[in-house]
Amino acid sequence: MTLRFRFSKSDMITTAGVAMRPIEITDAGGTFERVGQPGITEAFSHQELAEMMRRPDTTYFAGYFDRAVQEMRLKKPVDLISELPEQIRRLVIWRKAVCDAFLALEATGDIRRTQEGYDHARPRLAAETQRRVGEGAAAPKKVRPGKDVIVRNLPGSRTAFQWVRSYQSASCSPLALIPETYRSGNRERFWCPRSEALMNQVVEIYADTQRPTKVQAIKETQARFDEENRRRAERGAPPLVVPSAASIRRRLSMADPFYLYAKRYGAAAAAKHFTLFSNGPDVVRPMERVEMDENMLDVISLLTLTGIWDHLPRERQKKFESGRRWLYIAIDCATKCVLSMRLADNPNSDDAIRALRQIFEDKTPLAQAAECESTWHHHGGIGTLVTDMGSAFTSDAFQGTVASLGTTAHLPSAGVPWLRGHIESFFRTLGHQLMPLLAGRTFFDTVERGDYPSETLACLCDDDLIKILLTFIVDIYHNQPHGSLKGETPNAAWERLVLEHGTPLVPDGLTLRKAFGRPMVRKLRGDGILFAGLSYSCEALREAYLHSPTREVEIRADLSDIGWVAVRVGATWYPALANQPGFDGITFEQLREGRRSIRHKHKRDALLDAPKVQRAIQRISETNRRAFALRELTPFHMTDIDVARSEAALHYPIRSDSMRLGHIKPSDDPLSNGISITAPIGKGKLDAPSNDTTNPPERREKRERRKHWRFDDEN
Repeated sequence: MTLRFRFSKSDMITTAGVAMRPIEITDAGGTFERVGQPGITEAFSHQELAEMMRRPDTTYFAGYFDRAVQEMRLKKPVDLISELPEQIRRLVIWRKAVCDAFLALEATGDIRRTQEGYDHARPRLAAETQRRVGEGAAAPKKVRPGKDVIVRNLPGSRTAFQWVRSYQSASCSPLALIPETYRSGNRERFWCPRSEALMNQVVEIYADTQRPTKVQAIKETQARFDEENRRRAERGAPPLVVPSAASIRRRLSMADPFYLYAKRYGAAAAAKHFTLFSNGPDVVRPMERVEMDENMLDVISLLTLTGIWDHLPRERQKKFESGRRWLYIAIDCATKCVLSMRLADNPNSDDAIRALRQIFEDKTPLAQAAECESTWHHHGGIGTLVTDMGSAFTSDAFQGTVASLGTTAHLPSAGVPWLRGHIESFFRTLGHQLMPLLAGRTFFDTVERGDYPSETLACLCDDDLIKILLTFIVDIYHNQPHGSLKGETPNAAWERLVLEHGTPLVPDGLTLRKAFGRPMVRKLRGDGILFAGLSYSCEALREAYLHSPTREVEIRADLSDIGWVAVRVGATWYPALANQPGFDGITFEQLREGRRSIRHKHKRDALLDAPKVQRAIQRISETNRRAFALRELTPFHMTDIDVARSEAALHYPIRSDSMRLGHIKPSDDPLSNGISITAPIGKGKLDAPSNDTTNPPERREKRERRKHWRFDDEN
């Protein structure tokens, strides 16, 4: 497949410590100029750019040189919302919901930026905010009588208006809503209340039907300050500090653009200028708009894996639980290609986040594991992510992950499915084309189902169901003509539009690990930190081990690639590479299976040498590799509890002494890895342990004082 990425001239990419900005992007590749070194350029092909983005020392900053982004960089304490503590992160997401609800009500004229208008619309604003965060009456589960209902109080009008202004001036970035107390500093006002009131008058001066210019509005505001100081001088009061033209201009830039446009040109012109689409915008570029939703499958299946089902006795099979699985799907609106798919027990934020992670990676290995003939290579960065108001998508975890990726999230109101018409159309296609072919289908309603025995005919296990879904999507749906594409197939539309427009660049590996990685805490050691028996280190960890009084660091690990992890030292994240080479691209599941096979052949305390583990991983059959890949799409995937349990069981570190001491080639002798045991000198056989109490007490005391050395994970 031909790759082609899309860059803006305000972007910046940093690799190997060198910062560059794009100058020209063509079909062959792109030309980049080094930041701070005008005239020094480098050219990369799109394939080289794709490989560069997978490296741990590459970072991509979208819109880095934009003024709004630069102003935000001076204020924000963190780069991603997921880096904040949980309590602060939940507060920021709630504040964002308040601002979004306020702007939505203001766009429809249901609330005004006055105290009277705010107090009048306060109940509607509270209901809209609760709907967006899934609290109170909008909670996903009904509260039993007598149980507590968590509802957060709305702020006063002044605080709410301040949040909205800050939110708008930062291009609707949630980082602008981080409490200032998070970083401590000067909490005093820069202007007195009278100065604030006079500065705010610049908005009303500029929002006039005579349409004065900004320069005229600023001069009029400064003239009002001069008039106020003249009156204060007559009374003997101290004068007010006259703000500069730049300060007043910044205050004017914080005003609501719809309000200004409506006051200057009329409400009808403003409504036309700020058109709100009710049926979705026209999308022409791949990954420009991605719709994601959840749906309960119209088929009853066996809630287990085939390998477990085959070993159950007949009487247990009859009593085994069956039910309907939920399916998470993400689709590209421009090409109608499916970007992600995952089965779930019920709607939850964890599976929604894992489905979101698949959008950024090539899923061809999953298609090959299901024995599909076509590839599933559709992936890229997300322009706008559109979801419904389900509890999984409105959760703090999901919204925090989306905000950490820098992706714009839209949550249309419930009850208007045509605002997410592309994903709804796909589920209808799935129900009409695939579900009639499966035994145990439930049809669309009970009337159409009639006397069909869905529970009795249920015979599909989870891995069978995921293979069928993969085959339908990859081999059938992507290769059949689509009506909204004028008879073109989704695969052909993807190839054509990617060649013409390219796809947004996927987030770099460090950002993906910070947003999606499994969060854990590890103790500092002399060789770095330990995870899954592998030690990881970087220069920041070595400095922290020598000088930092904090002996624990937070890490984010990607279970699909344990070659390196992200570690947080202080307030900055760094990539930490594995000290044992040869584990790049190895999954946590493969490492666990390789170590398990070694434990079957050796004692529990046997030495785990890195080459021995790598050879064990290579011996894993292709059937097992496909089973590992497909199981990640089912509810039986590796959970955080499974990772913690495996970590506790695999507490012996993996050594790589032989590789560091000359890359010793493994011997062909199957007994070369054994332990040689020799008899003590002067005895024909080993002395067996004895419980004889006739030994002199001096000898027993001497043996008790003998030092015993051992290896330990933490020392």
